[in-house]
Amino acid sequence: MTSKNKLTKKSQVAIFMIIVAVLIIGGVIFFTLTSEEKKSSEAEIMITESVPVEFDPVKKFVEDCLYTTSAEGLELIGQHGGYASLDERNLNTETFAVTGTPTESDAVLFASDSNLKIPYWWYLKSSNSCKGDCAFASKRPELSGQGNSIQENLQRYVDAKLGACTNNFEAFREQGYTITETSKPKSTVLITQDDVAIGLDYGLKIEKQGSSASPSRFAARVPVNLQKIYELATKITNLEMENNYIEKHALNLITAFSGVDNNKLPPMSELQFKFGSNVGWQKTQVKDNVEKILLSYVPLFQVDGTANYERNIFDNELSQRLYDTTIIPVHDEKFSGLDASFSYLDFWPIYFNLNCNGERCKPNSANSLISFLGVQDYKFIYDVSFPVLVEVHDPLALNGRGYTFNLFLEGNIRNNEPMKTDYNPLEVNYQSEQSLLCDSRTSGDVKVDVADSAQKPLKDAQLTYTVGDETCFIGTTGETGSVKEKFPIAAGGAVSASKEGYIGKSVDFDAKLDADSSLKVELQPITTKNIVVKKKNVVKTQSGWEFVNTPVDLTAKESATITLTRINDDGELDFSSVAQYTGHQTEKSEIEIAPGNYEADITLLLNEKVVIPQQHKCVCALDVVVCLNEECFDIPEIDFSKGAAAGNEKFPEGGLKAKITISSHDLESSNTITLYAVSVDLANVPIANRDVEDANEIGKIEEYSTTYQTALQPEFRNG
Repeated sequence: MTSKNKLTKKSQVAIFMIIVAVLIIGGVIFFTLTSEEKKSSEAEIMITESVPVEFDPVKKFVEDCLYTTSAEGLELIGQHGGYASLDERNLNTETFAVTGTPTESDAVLFASDSNLKIPYWWYLKSSNSCKGDCAFASKRPELSGQGNSIQENLQRYVDAKLGACTNNFEAFREQGYTITETSKPKSTVLITQDDVAIGLDYGLKIEKQGSSASPSRFAARVPVNLQKIYELATKITNLEMENNYIEKHALNLITAFSGVDNNKLPPMSELQFKFGSNVGWQKTQVKDNVEKILLSYVPLFQVDGTANYERNIFDNELSQRLYDTTIIPVHDEKFSGLDASFSYLDFWPIYFNLNCNGERCKPNSANSLISFLGVQDYKFIYDVSFPVLVEVHDPLALNGRGYTFNLFLEGNIRNNEPMKTDYNPLEVNYQSEQSLLCDSRTSGDVKVDVADSAQKPLKDAQLTYTVGDETCFIGTTGETGSVKEKFPIAAGGAVSASKEGYIGKSVDFDAKLDADSSLKVELQPITTKNIVVKKKNVVKTQSGWEFVNTPVDLTAKESATITLTRINDDGELDFSSVAQYTGHQTEKSEIEIAPGNYEADITLLLNEKVVIPQQHKCVCALDVVVCLNEECFDIPEIDFSKGAAAGNEKFPEGGLKAKITISSHDLESSNTITLYAVSVDLANVPIANRDVEDANEIGKIEEYSTTYQTALQPEFRNG
């Protein structure tokens, strides 16, 4: 080999080594810059300004208020499943249909006397009665980014509520300070790997005894690891979407507690070879028993890898297998400092249906052609939907005070199986991403006018612009009810206007490049009216049950739960309202209402023990003209309040399921709405005259509501 060839080879090796070194150095620089970029975003938020020592108390006061307000906002976000509020439109642009029926809502009203509403992160969006075209949805907000993310929710909350904490600096004014706002507070939130950082742009001019300062940057950190809590909550949700562990647990429970026994649940499938059966169930009681089982056994769920996880060991293999189905396999040590718990409370009504003949549930009976033995076929089909509350708790957050994040998942069983749906996992967006849509506003000036139905301009209405999955905040209307801003240029956009006390509305709108345009949005006002419920009885006569079109006041033992769900049109946002009414009550009941068409759902309960006595029935075993082989059996007593505490019996005597219309004139000309419900007057039928077939009348409320819809329309009056 010549010296020239040796030199060439050495040169090639040297060049190769240089390339490798460049790649390594480039990689180090890239990852270093990426890491530094994340740190710089956090550092920018935490930048503050020094002030003369005499003004330090004011600066510290603002930062204490920033911390306190941010912590309050985070706690509300935890309570409401990622939203500072489900009702205040200036804090949240998402809409929720919330009724007294949790399984027909986007969120669960925690209790009838509470304002706490917690959204579903996974639920059946369609009606419970859907067939084949059932749609599932999630109200989980994104962690960060533009639109209605948790980050944006907290920023809106801080901007809206900081002033309540500072109280116009009255405490400092009394000490001789002069403090003037030079700009409104505007916060920036960054959810980091360890806590939540909040920066505040807030121009102030502070003066005292000839000295002055003009700080404009403040910052605070709240010790809540929201990113980790949110990630665990998302994993729990994804595993339910993928594996249906809630439904499978419920089906195991139904199987374990069922059997051919009046004191058990009706079995999904069982045969007995005998003539006749004295075993039967009341559908309402079966529903109550399922609720009690869920109350006791939903809390068995555990998340593997969390602080409160502890696997019990059983000697029996079957027991161990059933128990292990309640373990949710997350297997991630980073959640070891968090607790996860599950619960169902029996004042959250479930959706329940069983293939019974009305209220009475009994087997199908047939004769065997081979052995002359009767066959009792116990084949019951369960349709059940129920809410499950998930709580993720960090006991060390907020300096040991603890932090809890709530959300709901919905279990849905149809035809004795979990409802099937396509599984598309929910992703976690960790970084605050800039929106190209929201940052590129190149249209001409767009003037948006917001007014009520009487054309009165509305101040403080919030305006957003949505294209696809992205939503941009546009602005807030002033004294004239107007906003003039530039919009992003995009096809298929919609402007949404919302204001507390009004029903929000979305209007299709596409802005034009370099061309001015205008848009008008009209919002319907929400008013509060007194509400009264009266009943119209269905009574038992010699010829059967008959409807009597005479209003009757509720007695002191009767109560009604009213849910009015507005049927929206022309882009209006969802609205529903719930109220309670009791006969002979001393205080007036009120309900929030707006003009429009509604689906009215009333449940009427009588706090009185109502029974249908035991009966002896005889039927022919074969379908023939002359009965040669009569089969006789006893039907046990039907107690509609079985299992209730003494003095707290609840007989579901009726209600209403109908469409009603409420006009602007109705609301303007009256202060009281009277609603009418159908009441099956079984309680006033002598016990000796009550028959098992009478129980079927309880299931005909919807039929009566439709047949006598005209007679059941609401009335409006003053007084």
